[in-house]
Amino acid sequence: MKKIVAISDVHIKRPGDEADQLLNRFLIHPEVISADYILLLGDVFDLMCGSHQEYLQLFEHHFEALKRLGSSGKKIYFFEGNHDVHLQSLFSKFFKKNEVIVSQIPVLEVIDGKIYYFSHGDEHEIDNISYQRYIKIIRSSPLEFVANHLMPYKLLQLLGENASKLSRKKGSKSFNAESVRERFRKGVIENTQMETHFVIGGHSHVQDHFELPETSAIYINNGYALKTKTFIHIEGHKAQFLSLG
Repeated sequence: MKKIVAISDVHIKRPGDEADQLLNRFLIHPEVISADYILLLGDVFDLMCGSHQEYLQLFEHHFEALKRLGSSGKKIYFFEGNHDVHLQSLFSKFFKKNEVIVSQIPVLEVIDGKIYYFSHGDEHEIDNISYQRYIKIIRSSPLEFVANHLMPYKLLQLLGENASKLSRKKGSKSFNAESVRERFRKGVIENTQMETHFVIGGHSHVQDHFELPETSAIYINNGYALKTKTFIHIEGHKAQFLSLG
């Protein structure tokens, strides 16, 4: 039976920070090394946008680790989040074709007879209309061109850091884990129409392992990795959270 591992919402700000060390522990974990599918479900980096060479230099250790894992025949996905976006050109500079698959949209995989739905997970935030409009703009082709060809790296970093601070300040005042958990469960049910066996995503920052009503389908979200210090592990269609502490 295939083994699947996944992590999301690590939010690495700089090399050597706590989040950076957490991702390193994930990439060298024995269960990850022996996995068939490795999923990086978005917002792995707190800001990574466009094809700037500086990212390859700053985070070469993670790119090298992914290359080693990919060269052994594993299927590796990097789903773009709302903090790491327009990375196709950047990844193509470092990885061979399909060594790491970059996607902005959900992917369905049939694994050992079960249908798996992989994504960053922000599409399940269906009631947040302003966010859905925002992410549509952020992921648009014109913004991709700006990120890759017009926006200098240092200016992008400055704008991103300021936006991140404002977002955290605003979000910390209104965040309610139970409310978020219920909203995302509702979104998963509506988006997937209960036609899959496993829905694996992130974005909410709330850990969840939920059996969808009137079905045997399972929704799994690892939550904010720096808080949970876990990753998703699925083998024989049985899911659990393993510690990275």
